[in-house]
Amino acid sequence: MKNNSIKKWKIILIILVLVAIAFVCCAGVMFREELKITNSIRSMAGKENVYYMEIYSDYHFEEFLGNGGALSDGEVSAFLTNCISKGFYQVDVTNEGPSCSVISALDDKKCHVWGRNFDWDGAVPIIVKCVPKNGYASISTCDFKNITGSTETVPNNFINKMLAIAALYVPMDGVNEAGLCVADLEVNEGGMKEVNTEKPDLTITTAIRLLLNRAATVEEAVDLLGQYDIHASGGISHHLAISDASGASVSVEFVNGEMVVVETDCITNFNLANGDTAAGGESAKERYELLCGVHREKNGIFATEDIKTALEQVSKAEGEWKTQWSIVYWHDTRTLDYYFNRKYEEPLSFLVPAQL
Repeated sequence: MKNNSIKKWKIILIILVLVAIAFVCCAGVMFREELKITNSIRSMAGKENVYYMEIYSDYHFEEFLGNGGALSDGEVSAFLTNCISKGFYQVDVTNEGPSCSVISALDDKKCHVWGRNFDWDGAVPIIVKCVPKNGYASISTCDFKNITGSTETVPNNFINKMLAIAALYVPMDGVNEAGLCVADLEVNEGGMKEVNTEKPDLTITTAIRLLLNRAATVEEAVDLLGQYDIHASGGISHHLAISDASGASVSVEFVNGEMVVVETDCITNFNLANGDTAAGGESAKERYELLCGVHREKNGIFATEDIKTALEQVSKAEGEWKTQWSIVYWHDTRTLDYYFNRKYEEPLSFLVPAQL
């Protein structure tokens, strides 16, 4: 009897082990794309709470577009919950909105250079390298805080790394292999009037992902945006700074339910379409006028350190909204330099990837 009992428990143990192995194998197959992405996530040495992630696909973005996109952060969250967690847990996405500065110019070789400050009340940056099968490769920046709601939560464990996959859909800025540069800036006056036409829908951040994947020029970017109803994220107003390898540079603004394109090399936190530099507040006006003044002084031609110097001059070291990161992009070398927390002597450099 004793031997029979031992044999019985051995059989049960073997069955449980086989079930566990089968479960792991099934989970590995079900989440194979997600596991590949999470395995690429790493913290950047010497950069506190700065992370890096690689995605060699569009991660369902074409499916997202084919389903009509999304008219709210909640709809983006629902789509990503199904993709990332297969419905097992909720993935939340929002965009609280940056208060920022952008400048576009040429260098002494007449190649495009571009700079951007992201100012906010704390951030957990994730640098995302995306190489879709059918689209432009790019490097973009996401604030993980827009996914978790906290600067205390970082993608350093399995669950948080799974959540970090949503960063692909929440870029604050980015550059693609064609040299298209895009940045999201908060608009401090007015509001984005809700639109509801027969066009498919995109939130601001998913619109940025669309442009990075599909647009090579400002003209193509504007044409793409015109095919969608663009909706506010995080309950605030936005505009998009877009420039390309030729040096063309615009602010795409959303005024009274209409998309308005304004040619400009300098952008801060008010709609230029209104022609009122004071509309975004004193800080936005000062930063805009300083950038424009430097641009005029140099006739739009910036040497190696000039863009970085201009960004440093309009960066914010005090108050609630501080400069979380700055970016300088050089089209001739395809180099993207990051500077975190106003440490302008400590660049973190990336080569903007080409399509494989």
